[in-house]
Amino acid sequence: MPELPEVETIRRDLEKMLVGRTIDRVCVRDRRVLEGFGPDGGRRRQVAPNSFSRTLAGRTVAGVIRRGKYLVLDLGPGLSLLAHLRMTGRIVVGGPDNKARAIIYFREAPTVLNFIDTRRFGEIWLAPDWRRDPSIKALGPEPLEPMDEEAWGQSLRRSGAALHSALLDQKRMAGLGNIYVTEALHLSGLRPMRRARAVPEKALPILLKNIRGVLERGLADRGVSFRDYRDALGQRGSAQKGLFVYGKGGCPCPGCGDLLVSVKVGGRGTVYCRQCQK
Repeated sequence: MPELPEVETIRRDLEKMLVGRTIDRVCVRDRRVLEGFGPDGGRRRQVAPNSFSRTLAGRTVAGVIRRGKYLVLDLGPGLSLLAHLRMTGRIVVGGPDNKARAIIYFREAPTVLNFIDTRRFGEIWLAPDWRRDPSIKALGPEPLEPMDEEAWGQSLRRSGAALHSALLDQKRMAGLGNIYVTEALHLSGLRPMRRARAVPEKALPILLKNIRGVLERGLADRGVSFRDYRDALGQRGSAQKGLFVYGKGGCPCPGCGDLLVSVKVGGRGTVYCRQCQK
């Protein structure tokens, strides 16, 4: 799943290419991209593709915003287009792609925006004000922006969940995912299965520093591309080349040389070192 660095890379690309452009029409090839998935696996919303397209036609992109792993096209007063890429979603600007679930055509150029998603979990939807959308309102602070660090640490240490799972909770901190949490825990010397409430208070500033560090490095390298992720130009990121432990179970630890261990925590695969992480 694209995480904060990947989604922010896409946001920056889209901002350069789309701000000031006016939508001509929208072609929805798979209406499920508008409906999304609810907690029970059913449809999250009922949307008519023709109505969706009519609402967007003639609107001009005023800005592109990221909140956590969500992307937002600000279309002026009273309308925003929100997107979540989920597991395999891509947003690519270029010519029409025959794999796209939805295509947005712009008036000023032949360039279009393709929403591509092989596993069909990603979704796009409209909101009068993106800030009031329930998905956005539920998010915790942004790790790369000023935040109440003490409150974040207290919230983390109140959790009875495994540390890896607690850090993935988007209500606690927005934008973190499996890759960057695995990396930050290794650098902080903390085991992913350790209970969050058992993390020493003195370890919290180090953990937060390492979270920010791995996110900043991922952003500088335009994200991690193992299989599905591409930026808005359709290009691969290179951050996977700098990962210390993620995806390297059975390989020597870069710190001590002991073999890294692959485990599942809360249903998510991660990697840690038995010697370096306690």
